[in-house]
Amino acid sequence: MEYIFKSEKSVKTIEEIRKFLLSDRWMLILFSITMIISCLHSHLPKEDFHIWGTVVLAYITGICFLFTGDIMAMLTPTLFTYIIAMRCYNSFEAFKNLAGLIIPLIFMLLFNLIVYGKKPSAKGYLFLPMLFVSVAVTLGGVGVIPAKEYFAGVSLFNMLGIGFGMLLIYCLFYPRINTNDDYSLIEKLTKIMVVVGLTASFMIFAHYIININDVIDRSGIIYMRWRNNTSTILMITMPFAFFMANKKSYSTIIGFIFYLAMLLTGSRGGMVFGTIELIMCIVMFVLYDRRRRLAYAIICVCFVVVALIFLPEITQFLNYTLKRLFRVLNEFLLGGKDTETRVRHYARGIKDYLNNPVFGIGLGNMANRDIFQNKPGALCWYHCEPIQIAGSFGTVGIIAFVYQFIKRNILIWKKATLFNMTVFLSYISLELMSLVNPGILCPVPYLLLVTIFLIIVEKCDDGEVQEKIPILKKFRDARKQKLKEKKEKALITK
Repeated sequence: MEYIFKSEKSVKTIEEIRKFLLSDRWMLILFSITMIISCLHSHLPKEDFHIWGTVVLAYITGICFLFTGDIMAMLTPTLFTYIIAMRCYNSFEAFKNLAGLIIPLIFMLLFNLIVYGKKPSAKGYLFLPMLFVSVAVTLGGVGVIPAKEYFAGVSLFNMLGIGFGMLLIYCLFYPRINTNDDYSLIEKLTKIMVVVGLTASFMIFAHYIININDVIDRSGIIYMRWRNNTSTILMITMPFAFFMANKKSYSTIIGFIFYLAMLLTGSRGGMVFGTIELIMCIVMFVLYDRRRRLAYAIICVCFVVVALIFLPEITQFLNYTLKRLFRVLNEFLLGGKDTETRVRHYARGIKDYLNNPVFGIGLGNMANRDIFQNKPGALCWYHCEPIQIAGSFGTVGIIAFVYQFIKRNILIWKKATLFNMTVFLSYISLELMSLVNPGILCPVPYLLLVTIFLIIVEKCDDGEVQEKIPILKKFRDARKQKLKEKKEKALITK
């Protein structure tokens, strides 16, 4: 931008705008805009609010792209745009009619790449596994999938988003995400994730308050079409709330707020895997955040006591989710009436893999629409990541994705810091949610977030001062002590 406006006054103004785009005030403004759009959508039956709200936030994001090349400043409005966009269920045709509005956004993106872009780098630790995945995704369905379905717009978007497109983003972002003296990458990412999680939570609470009469009539959970995506966002952000508590004690309670919001969505995956994630977060931070152990203990005790006292009321309130959960478990484990589309998709996915074991049937294959008529602009998902990989990409895909999973975890675990473990909990929780939803196979925002997280982990391992935590040290020390005692006992016996 300085190349265009060269005057000293203009350059100073641009720098002030860039600082503002990284400020807490800007996040508060984005939060307010998002909540206004969200509340209008919850209060009024018209579908236009969330569609035009998404457009408004997308243009705000585009304007940000004009003024800054900082990935953290660009990430913030992008995520707020998604929070509204995820409410646009089955709105493909409406957005299609507004296709002309995307042209200015494309020019804004190109401007950002040209003005702020750096030479793409293939030096990242995950370049090779991402390359393997890209090849496997591209080859998915070779010899099986009809050309019309392979080259369909929705198919190409997702294939590129999971494969070579995400690899390109990785190479573009890698040189642009660096530690600097202006702010801590770790602290900035943590704050963004917590604020995004709070926005998603308050959006759910506001939806309940606005529709309180419906809540009272039902005496329980009210239906949300956007429940699974909201739960996924909350699962990604929850560990960062606990990590923030390492420096700001009041944040200890935020993780529990995220969990409560997750239960209110009515998402079965959110209920099951959110509970597992909450337990993992508590265990992790009780072990390694010694200063707040008492706070965690008090909150957990209060949580359990309240749950026990009001167990009948809580069970009644969550009855809608619990009945749906037990129904799918019954069909999956015991073989029920076979009415759950997810269970049928799982069986079909395994069958598709066995019939096409090398390359699968392809990501854009629409052969399974007899089970569920996917919405316009959506793929015919299996709703389970391992089955999706096997069914869509075959054995080649399984090998590539397993290799990538291993390399991701090696990167996270090779330096055991509290931040790296936070990223691990966020990543593994997304993988858990992906067992029952497309999850991490959705290019934006989930796979994009994982890509950014892992670049930050790699850059901060050496670029920011972080204290290592003694992962498994207590168990190793106990084992050494046990061996020592055993040797001493053996000597005494002799």
